[in-house]
Amino acid sequence: QTDKPHEHIAIERFSPAGPLAVLPLTDADGDGNDLMQAGYRRSVVWVCKSGEEKQYLEDDALFMATLQKAFGQRAGTFVEAGRRGAYPLTRVLAERQVDGRVVIMGNAAHTLHPVAGQGFNLCMRDAHVLAKMLGNQVLRGEDIGDTKMLKAYERARQKDQKRVIRFCDAVVHGFTHPNPAMKLARNVALIAFDKLPNVKPLVANYAMGLKS
Repeated sequence: QTDKPHEHIAIERFSPAGPLAVLPLTDADGDGNDLMQAGYRRSVVWVCKSGEEKQYLEDDALFMATLQKAFGQRAGTFVEAGRRGAYPLTRVLAERQVDGRVVIMGNAAHTLHPVAGQGFNLCMRDAHVLAKMLGNQVLRGEDIGDTKMLKAYERARQKDQKRVIRFCDAVVHGFTHPNPAMKLARNVALIAFDKLPNVKPLVANYAMGLKS
């Protein structure tokens, strides 16, 4: 929880170890009850170096102090820490996502760097594309387990998945590389991104898979 309302805005920065995102939480608890701290609750996704996570899980004060130093004051002051968990970060892309009449999708088929919610976006696109293709099969009165159709789904999704994985890897590499020339190029790119009005929609559409 922070002392500054989130206004439903997600903020992501890059630490030397990788992405650090502070995300807005809803204004209600799991039972739908309004909370006194509504608008101030946030979720943190923090990629840290292997071995560092144990101390952050066990010590609230250390966790908040280190988080504050890494993130700065953009989200306000972190005043309370909630439950935390640690998970290994592994990049996975299944070579086969269709076998007979069985399809794997979402995180069962791919995991990647947590950059700008791209993993979630990929999962949603998997479901959307398959649902659309299955719906077309039903409308045509054809088998929803047709091998040709499912293989077409697999090819289309793997192309999108590989594109997004390359994009996320490039972003993480660009923002964590210590080379001074890389830092300069990164800063120039961020200034251009912020100042050029037509760039943000292009990047957003690319991230959402609306444009390749």
